[in-house]
Amino acid sequence: MNEVWLQELNKRNLMVQGEDCSKWDFATVTVSSSVLEKLSHEEQAKFQMTEFKRATNEIEHWARVEEICDFFGVEDPDYAGDVYVRRFKNLTLDDETQWLDLRDFSEDIPEGFGVKVDWGMKK
Repeated sequence: MNEVWLQELNKRNLMVQGEDCSKWDFATVTVSSSVLEKLSHEEQAKFQMTEFKRATNEIEHWARVEEICDFFGVEDPDYAGDVYVRRFKNLTLDDETQWLDLRDFSEDIPEGFGVKVDWGMKK
């Protein structure tokens, strides 16, 4: 884990007094509990626990189950853990790469799982 990179990211993410946050481009980093454990306790505290949104119909329900299983690298959603999120302003492609480097890997999912970066969410 590159703590220097994370410290720099935290400095860039601080709100400057008088700054117009409506012009920020937000990115949301979502991590699984196993990925969160790779961070220091101080960094873990900056994430908020959340849960996947409830499905409104059966088709959406099964798509959501598949999404949960893919995110956690499991076949049964009962084995999925908790989901944690944190928003960042002005995240870079290098930052995304650093987050994705924290993914968990398995023989069944060699591309990795447990980290997702969603771009461009205006406040």
